[in-house]
Amino acid sequence: MPMRRHLIHARAAGAALVLSAGLIACDNRILRVTAPDVVLPSALTSASALPTATAAVYGDFGYAYTGDAGDDEGIIEDGGLLGDEFHSSDTFNTRIQIDQRSILNDNAQNEVDFRRIQRARTTAEFAVTQYQHLEPNAALEAEAFSFVGFAYLLAGENYCSGIPFSNVLPSGQIQYGALETSAQVFTDAAARFDSAITALGKDTISGDAGQIPIEQSLAAVGLGRALVDGGNYAAAATAVASVPTDFVFDQGYSQSSSRTSNGVFEYVQEEHRYSVADQEGGVGLPFRSANDPRVLWSDAGTLGFDARDSLFLQLKYTSYNAPIPLATGIEARLIQAEAELAANGADANFFLYLDQARTQSYIANGAKTTAPSITAVPAGMTPVTFLFQERAFDLWLTAHRLGDMRRLLTQYHMGVNSVFPNGSYAPRPGNFGPDVDLPIPVTEEGNPSFKTCDNTIP
Repeated sequence: MPMRRHLIHARAAGAALVLSAGLIACDNRILRVTAPDVVLPSALTSASALPTATAAVYGDFGYAYTGDAGDDEGIIEDGGLLGDEFHSSDTFNTRIQIDQRSILNDNAQNEVDFRRIQRARTTAEFAVTQYQHLEPNAALEAEAFSFVGFAYLLAGENYCSGIPFSNVLPSGQIQYGALETSAQVFTDAAARFDSAITALGKDTISGDAGQIPIEQSLAAVGLGRALVDGGNYAAAATAVASVPTDFVFDQGYSQSSSRTSNGVFEYVQEEHRYSVADQEGGVGLPFRSANDPRVLWSDAGTLGFDARDSLFLQLKYTSYNAPIPLATGIEARLIQAEAELAANGADANFFLYLDQARTQSYIANGAKTTAPSITAVPAGMTPVTFLFQERAFDLWLTAHRLGDMRRLLTQYHMGVNSVFPNGSYAPRPGNFGPDVDLPIPVTEEGNPSFKTCDNTIP
């Protein structure tokens, strides 16, 4: 049986914490709690209440990751839209701006994404504090540290360099954060995963014995991802070396409420606002035309919400209850492949790691065929472009692609127009713009340290 952890996202519907977690200056909406039941932080005074804090972490992170079924989508959808995974089949200008790479800093959809990531971060940080006070070095303390790390990763991989991370003091006063470069954000993320690993090393709680290996793999994959983002491939490979290839840590979803539902399913299958892209802007990857079993899609035979774009449905998440992987052994093998490529080129071990990742990805996606063995780089591709296509197919719709596209620019020095969709923005009039990451929302201008970062720079 695969090593798998499945979060019960539904529990968070009745366990939201009132934390000032959006941290958007001059925007009182950050204090809105959409869950039907509310637990005040002051009520979490004993270890018996810690599951409430953990449930809130699951809920807020899941909300940031994919959105919901009644309000707005999450970073999986909008990161995929700015990248080349999705094409907008919607009429809302907020989504069209992101897809067209011409995003204004007052884009409301982008502001929602940013606010939810920040809220997920502060909720997880609060849970860490509570565990340290009430039950230190528990497996779920380590898990909370990991969720903080993943929130930093989502911010750093998707937003332009110069991100504020503010906090709200017990008095209610905002403690404005200094701006952090992308490199600093990834360092922060790595530090949280390191803290998780340290806590697990001290965990002597007998009831945690079975959970510790799962939490170790979660933190290891997160650490490897942060180190790869920072360009430290060798250390990243070391971090993930012991992660089983069949490891999966899911972010769970449930139809028990709109807030806990899988937002990718909602906005593609139900609302038809996103369509699976294919070679978008002339250089995007062939997500449809490759006919790869890892990229599950179908032609809906109709038009999208805008009544002008053909609608192509994703079939990876086929219900409101469908979980979404957060960390996997597949990613661990891909990290090792990248480190091997950097150290020794496209040697036998490089192809072995890709083989292991692809085989497990076929299994995870229920493919009825066996994954073909990889022994050479396909004609017309370089080892780097092949590696990143493998990453794109293996990690499709899990909030990795935009960060990878930015790394192709910064770490592998590819040209913007060979990575990001460009030229005519068909079937609408106009052309793609220059954006390669999401801008920091205008609502952050209340921060005295804030300076607008350039989201045309990776």
